[in-house]
Amino acid sequence: MPVDAKCHCDELLICPETKMKLAACTLEQAESQVGAKLSPLRSTSFFAGYTDVLLREDGLVAYPLIDGLPLLLAPEALGRPDGPTACDLADPRYAEAYEEMEFYNRVATEEAERIETSDAYAAVAPVFQADRSQLDSFPDPADVWLDAVYDCAAQREAYEHLTPLPGKRIVQLGGKGIHAVKFLLGGAEEAWVVTPMIGELRCAQALAEAFNVADRLRCVAAIAEELPLASDSFDAVYSGGCLHHMMVELALTEVERILRTGGRFAAVDPWRAPLHTIGTRILGKRETDVHCRPLTKDRIEPLYRLFRQARVVHHGALTRYPLLALMKFGLPSTLSAARRMTAVDDAICSWLPGLRRWGSSVSCLGTK
Repeated sequence: MPVDAKCHCDELLICPETKMKLAACTLEQAESQVGAKLSPLRSTSFFAGYTDVLLREDGLVAYPLIDGLPLLLAPEALGRPDGPTACDLADPRYAEAYEEMEFYNRVATEEAERIETSDAYAAVAPVFQADRSQLDSFPDPADVWLDAVYDCAAQREAYEHLTPLPGKRIVQLGGKGIHAVKFLLGGAEEAWVVTPMIGELRCAQALAEAFNVADRLRCVAAIAEELPLASDSFDAVYSGGCLHHMMVELALTEVERILRTGGRFAAVDPWRAPLHTIGTRILGKRETDVHCRPLTKDRIEPLYRLFRQARVVHHGALTRYPLLALMKFGLPSTLSAARRMTAVDDAICSWLPGLRRWGSSVSCLGTK
């Protein structure tokens, strides 16, 4: 029997490399259609045990469906004996994702298994409990919508850039689906979560089911540098703390491609400000098991080149890293306290020429 079209055969899914169309079928049907056995291009794949695939229209490549999730990562493709060869995992497009895959899959899968006591659930619950006026006033009130304590000003700015939510088709790029589920609760027509981490997709699914929006959530395993999504098809793309893990030029080129004219991109990310270098040398990184390459002026330059309107706004030049230091010592800040301190910080720095650019929390905003 054909696989579930609602889950797996969305017309918006395409080959991440060639952008050719894909068709859902069983592995047996695919091999019968192409007249050859389809085998993993990479012998040390993380994934096995699948019976359904997405077959590319040229018949040379298929992509597995893992527990119903489209695995549209080029290194995980299945190919014919006379077809493409395996991708090199040292390629910068894939290297970081694969180096971090075990860590992120483990952490997110643990959250998915205990979703109602997870941090992800706690971040979404205030929106689920909000009344109609609070949903309509997105992204206010802050205690309902915001969850990035140490990047709260940048997050509010990024959310504001995406308004209004109702009727939109939105992509969350990277992460466990927290923002996608919030957007759905706020009235978005459809939300997609795109991340190379299967564990994060499972967490997103569990979160959507817990808050009764699973019928409008789509999940795809892919990298931002090779988005397997049709061009000119989305109203907005949001990334929370993930853009700095990507090859920014490739990722933003793909984001611009999938957005409709007038579509908006918003990201919240760390910036390599002076206090970042000092802070990480003294206190170490916030996440010790993963890469952290904060954005710089050179890395974010494609935003200005690719989008009709673009800006980067800095926050927290004086207070963000002291607050992070206190967190490291077991003294976390509340959202309300961080918001007040960041507002005062930004006001002071706005009066002193050039100081605002030292802010290590940024919102990156673009309009196609």
